Amino acid sequence: MKPLEHLLSPIINNLNSISTRLINEDDKIFIEKIKKQKMDLLQKKITPSQADLVRPEIVESWIRSSENGLDPLVYNDPPLMDALSFEKRIKEKDFFIQTANPYIAQLENMLSHIESYIFLTDEHGLILRVVQALGKNKFRLTPGTIWTEKTIGTCAHEMCIQLKTPIQLCGPEHFCRIFNNISSSSAPVFDSNGNLEGTLTISSPHFDRQNSYSLGLAVIMAETIQKEFQLSVNRELFHIALTGTEDAMIMINKCGVVQKANEAACGIFKHTIPNLVGSQIGDIFENQLIENSILETEKPNLNANIKLKKIKQKLFSLFIQPIKSENITVGYLLTLKPINQTLKLSQSCNGFTSRFTFDNIVGTSPQSVKLISLAKRYARYTSNVLIQGESGTGKEVFAQAIHNESRPDGPFVAVNCAAIPKNLIESELFGYEPGAFTGAERIGKPGKIEQACDGTLFLDEIGDMPVELQAVLLRVLEDKMIMRLGGCHYIPVNFRLITATNKKLLDLVEKDLFREDLYYRISVFKLNIPPLRERGSDVVQLIDHLITAYANAECIDKPTLSNTAKYILLQYNWPGNIRQLKNVISYAMCMHTDGIIYPEHLPDEILNTASTPVSEKDVVEIESLATSDVLTNNVSVKEMEKEVIKKALHSSDNHVRDAAKIVGLSKSTLYRKIKEYGLDPNDAL
Repeated sequence: MKPLEHLLSPIINNLNSISTRLINEDDKIFIEKIKKQKMDLLQKKITPSQADLVRPEIVESWIRSSENGLDPLVYNDPPLMDALSFEKRIKEKDFFIQTANPYIAQLENMLSHIESYIFLTDEHGLILRVVQALGKNKFRLTPGTIWTEKTIGTCAHEMCIQLKTPIQLCGPEHFCRIFNNISSSSAPVFDSNGNLEGTLTISSPHFDRQNSYSLGLAVIMAETIQKEFQLSVNRELFHIALTGTEDAMIMINKCGVVQKANEAACGIFKHTIPNLVGSQIGDIFENQLIENSILETEKPNLNANIKLKKIKQKLFSLFIQPIKSENITVGYLLTLKPINQTLKLSQSCNGFTSRFTFDNIVGTSPQSVKLISLAKRYARYTSNVLIQGESGTGKEVFAQAIHNESRPDGPFVAVNCAAIPKNLIESELFGYEPGAFTGAERIGKPGKIEQACDGTLFLDEIGDMPVELQAVLLRVLEDKMIMRLGGCHYIPVNFRLITATNKKLLDLVEKDLFREDLYYRISVFKLNIPPLRERGSDVVQLIDHLITAYANAECIDKPTLSNTAKYILLQYNWPGNIRQLKNVISYAMCMHTDGIIYPEHLPDEILNTASTPVSEKDVVEIESLATSDVLTNNVSVKEMEKEVIKKALHSSDNHVRDAAKIVGLSKSTLYRKIKEYGLDPNDAL
């Protein structure tokens, strides 16, 4: 005997034992009272609370059925869904029907000696499947008919749908009198998310031949269908997940034996473990992470680096998720990703990208042209680059440009060694395993070096790196291997290193603040970025570029820079370099009001370094004083200033007071600059 039949045999025996029971006089009287109460209620002779012979939910359903225009004395055949719509619905419910079919057939066999209906509905009351119909089927209970409160009134499966619980209706508890001799027991079937999938109903033409055992039979069979349906859906989803991904996926049981594996997983092991299914995980992985940790704790592990046996130099990231059934762990799903693939996903999520190229570098001075040419040459190779220069000169811009020229498809990971606390910089660079230290993330974390794989690691302010960490970095540069904090195995890394500093590293070497061997390791190629004050005509180009960029970003008209303001900016020393110039232009763009930037629109620290400001009308256009050769040729700011003073003296017939007004300097300052540049007013042009 099958297990389900063995479970249900007591219920079947009880159903058979009452099949000949007759209704006594008291039962008949009670049934007539129910009929009368229903009619009195519908004719509003009594209130709902006075209809106390049946359950309140049935009374409410009677009222709704009547409000839908139905007459309990008249039976109208239920509507039939059109063939096209029904065919579409059958396809939508195919998984549910196919799951229920073998159990309905088994139930039909069990009830072969008891006259009854067995039918399946969807969650809206549409009849999907009917077996063992009642005699001539006078009720038109056929697939495709719609049985609801709106079509036939109160019935068991409709009540089951509304209440989402098993229910049994006998005789006149149904709305229409044609069902006065019918007894129906209905039970719901839910999906794995708790949504109603449909109902299973067992009906008899003789309500005296059904009792609580009938309802119990419907409930047990519905629950059996429900479990099988949920498992089938999960199996189908699992199959889709296994076959629809490029990741290697392996399912193991609680004993660590492989139960299933997709094609990607079998492909990894095809030369080492041809028969992956049935293998022990101890035969697959080198360390004992799974056996000693996961199988004991039954907790997921979302980021563990692991090596495979018999597959050399192949490191994978392992994701482990328990598979649960009714809150009990029945196995585990293992997902293997090549470590580089995992890192690329992490890099994209963390925004490790670069946006500057050599085309974004503004400047045509001899210094800039030479620097860009040298940087492009360095970009062709993989050796380490050291970029030196004052703060704000654009060291990271050059680093990104080199990266985008040499490794544009890889990540650009920037780390400011001066901005990270000394006690955290090691974990930031090298990452850590789960539980490596107090406060560590539960799943561990890859470090910046690991995240820079196949790309560029940019270490800014390298001079501020702790000496004890410099030795570790040197070892990484030599071996191209790292070990996470708390880890026990090395991870291969492939990255290009670019470093930057505003300090003189050789001076730090002499003071034992920077390792000499590391200095020579990171400075194979060197770029020395000159300060802005030494870049000549680049200042003019940068000013125009920054004004244009700000206007475009804010969607405003580009203002004009007055000649006096331009001269003040040109003769300023720019200790903060390009970063300071950008801030000054941003300030001026906010302060100007009539489309022209005057000196008063510049920050105080700029104006305070200039001589007493003069009005714009007192200034001869710089373009006419310092010809296009001065502003467009590659000369320094001092050379520009010298040339402008010569032109001003010439324009004022060598009157120093008038020339001072033209260039916006005090008379004493102009005399000092004439002396500084070796000019003689009498010899001026």
